[in-house]
Amino acid sequence: MSDQRRTGVLPTGVAGIIVVVFTVAAFFLLSIETIMLNVLALAFLLLSEFVLFGGLIGLRYAGRQHSSVFLNTGITTTLSLYFAATLITSIIGVAVMERTKIFVLIEIAIIALCAIIAIAILTFSLSIRRQNANDAAKVGTNEPKRGGF
Repeated sequence: MSDQRRTGVLPTGVAGIIVVVFTVAAFFLLSIETIMLNVLALAFLLLSEFVLFGGLIGLRYAGRQHSSVFLNTGITTTLSLYFAATLITSIIGVAVMERTKIFVLIEIAIIALCAIIAIAILTFSLSIRRQNANDAAKVGTNEPKRGGF
Protein backbone atom coordinates (compact mmCIF):
# COMPACT_ATOMS: atom_id res chain seq x y z
CA MET A 1 0.00 0.00 0.00
CA SER A 2 1.32 3.43 -0.89
CA ASP A 3 2.34 6.01 1.71
CA GLN A 4 -0.34 8.39 0.42
CA ARG A 5 -3.06 5.88 1.24
CA ARG A 6 -1.63 5.11 4.69
CA THR A 7 -1.53 8.75 5.72
CA GLY A 8 -5.30 9.09 5.50
CA VAL A 9 -6.15 6.10 7.67
CA LEU A 10 -4.93 7.40 11.03
CA PRO A 11 -6.57 10.87 10.84
CA THR A 12 -9.84 9.32 9.67
CA GLY A 13 -9.76 6.81 12.53
CA VAL A 14 -8.98 9.52 15.10
CA ALA A 15 -11.81 11.69 13.77
CA GLY A 16 -14.15 8.70 14.03
CA ILE A 17 -13.16 8.04 17.62
CA ILE A 18 -13.69 11.70 18.50
CA VAL A 19 -17.17 11.70 16.94
CA VAL A 20 -18.18 8.49 18.73
CA VAL A 21 -16.89 9.76 22.10
CA PHE A 22 -18.69 13.07 21.58
CA THR A 23 -21.96 11.29 20.76
CA VAL A 24 -21.80 9.09 23.86
CA ALA A 25 -20.77 12.03 26.06
CA ALA A 26 -23.59 14.20 24.69
CA PHE A 27 -26.12 11.45 25.36
CA PHE A 28 -25.15 11.16 29.01
CA LEU A 29 -24.22 14.78 29.77
CA LEU A 30 -27.44 16.17 28.32
CA SER A 31 -29.35 13.92 30.71
CA ILE A 32 -31.41 12.40 27.93
CA GLU A 33 -34.06 10.11 29.33
CA THR A 34 -32.90 6.50 28.99
CA ILE A 35 -36.09 5.00 27.64
CA MET A 36 -35.90 2.21 25.08
CA LEU A 37 -36.50 4.51 22.09
CA ASN A 38 -33.68 6.87 23.05
CA VAL A 39 -31.27 4.01 23.67
CA LEU A 40 -32.15 2.51 20.27
CA ALA A 41 -31.63 5.90 18.64
CA LEU A 42 -28.20 6.11 20.26
CA ALA A 43 -27.35 2.58 19.14
CA PHE A 44 -28.35 3.25 15.52
CA LEU A 45 -26.48 6.56 15.54
CA LEU A 46 -23.32 4.89 16.86
CA LEU A 47 -23.72 2.15 14.25
CA SER A 48 -23.95 4.76 11.49
CA GLU A 49 -20.83 6.50 12.82
CA PHE A 50 -18.88 3.23 12.85
CA VAL A 51 -20.09 2.42 9.33
CA LEU A 52 -19.24 5.93 8.07
CA PHE A 53 -15.70 6.04 9.39
CA GLY A 54 -15.08 2.33 8.82
CA GLY A 55 -16.20 2.76 5.22
CA LEU A 56 -13.97 5.79 4.73
CA ILE A 57 -11.02 3.80 6.06
CA GLY A 58 -12.02 0.82 3.91
CA LEU A 59 -11.93 3.01 0.80
CA ARG A 60 -8.21 3.51 1.44
CA TYR A 61 -7.74 -0.23 0.89
CA ALA A 62 -9.94 -0.54 -2.21
CA GLY A 63 -8.25 -2.53 -4.93
CA ARG A 64 -7.25 -1.33 -8.35
CA GLN A 65 -10.01 -3.36 -10.03
CA HIS A 66 -12.49 -0.54 -9.28
CA SER A 67 -12.84 2.87 -10.88
CA SER A 68 -11.39 4.83 -7.98
CA VAL A 69 -13.05 8.18 -8.70
CA PHE A 70 -16.52 6.69 -9.08
CA LEU A 71 -16.04 4.35 -6.12
CA ASN A 72 -14.66 6.97 -3.73
CA THR A 73 -17.24 9.60 -4.64
CA GLY A 74 -20.20 7.22 -4.65
CA ILE A 75 -19.41 5.36 -1.45
CA THR A 76 -18.45 8.52 0.44
CA THR A 77 -21.71 10.17 -0.58
CA THR A 78 -23.76 7.08 0.31
CA LEU A 79 -22.11 6.73 3.73
CA SER A 80 -22.56 10.44 4.44
CA LEU A 81 -26.24 10.32 3.47
CA TYR A 82 -26.70 7.22 5.62
CA PHE A 83 -25.20 9.02 8.61
CA ALA A 84 -27.28 12.15 7.94
CA ALA A 85 -30.52 10.17 7.61
CA THR A 86 -29.81 8.28 10.82
CA LEU A 87 -28.93 11.49 12.66
CA ILE A 88 -32.12 13.20 11.48
CA THR A 89 -34.35 10.27 12.42
CA SER A 90 -32.59 9.97 15.77
CA ILE A 91 -33.17 13.63 16.62
CA ILE A 92 -36.55 14.31 15.05
CA GLY A 93 -37.93 10.78 15.00
CA VAL A 94 -37.54 10.18 18.70
CA ALA A 95 -39.36 13.41 19.48
CA VAL A 96 -42.25 12.60 17.12
CA MET A 97 -42.57 8.83 17.37
CA GLU A 98 -43.97 6.98 20.29
CA ARG A 99 -43.68 3.49 18.88
CA THR A 100 -40.34 1.74 19.06
CA LYS A 101 -41.16 -0.78 16.32
CA ILE A 102 -41.81 1.94 13.74
CA PHE A 103 -38.53 3.66 14.61
CA VAL A 104 -36.59 0.40 14.25
CA LEU A 105 -38.36 -0.33 10.95
CA ILE A 106 -37.42 3.11 9.58
CA GLU A 107 -33.78 2.59 10.63
CA ILE A 108 -33.66 -0.85 9.01
CA ALA A 109 -35.15 0.64 5.83
CA ILE A 110 -32.44 3.32 5.80
CA ILE A 111 -29.75 0.64 6.24
CA ALA A 112 -31.22 -1.52 3.47
CA LEU A 113 -31.54 1.36 1.03
CA CYS A 114 -27.97 2.53 1.63
CA ALA A 115 -26.65 -1.04 1.37
CA ILE A 116 -28.38 -1.49 -2.00
CA ILE A 117 -26.94 1.80 -3.25
CA ALA A 118 -23.43 0.85 -2.03
CA ILE A 119 -23.62 -2.55 -3.76
CA ALA A 120 -24.76 -0.87 -6.99
CA ILE A 121 -21.87 1.59 -6.79
CA LEU A 122 -19.38 -1.24 -6.26
CA THR A 123 -20.80 -3.10 -9.25
CA PHE A 124 -20.77 -0.04 -11.50
CA SER A 125 -17.23 0.89 -10.46
CA LEU A 126 -16.02 -2.54 -11.58
CA SER A 127 -17.83 -2.14 -14.89
CA ILE A 128 -16.45 1.37 -15.44
CA ARG A 129 -12.90 0.18 -14.69
CA ARG A 130 -13.22 -2.68 -17.21
CA GLN A 131 -14.65 -0.36 -19.86
CA ASN A 132 -11.85 2.17 -19.28
CA ALA A 133 -9.26 -0.61 -19.61
CA ASN A 134 -10.84 -1.73 -22.89
CA ASP A 135 -10.86 1.84 -24.20
CA ALA A 136 -7.22 2.36 -23.18
CA ALA A 137 -6.25 -0.80 -25.07
CA LYS A 138 -7.87 0.59 -28.24
CA VAL A 139 -5.86 3.83 -28.19
CA GLY A 140 -3.66 4.05 -31.26
CA THR A 141 -5.57 1.38 -33.19
CA ASN A 142 -8.21 1.57 -35.89
CA GLU A 143 -10.76 -0.36 -33.84
CA PRO A 144 -14.06 1.40 -33.22
CA LYS A 145 -14.11 3.16 -29.92
CA ARG A 146 -17.07 3.79 -27.65
CA GLY A 147 -19.72 5.74 -29.51
CA GLY A 148 -18.60 4.39 -32.91
CA PHE A 149 -16.16 7.17 -33.84
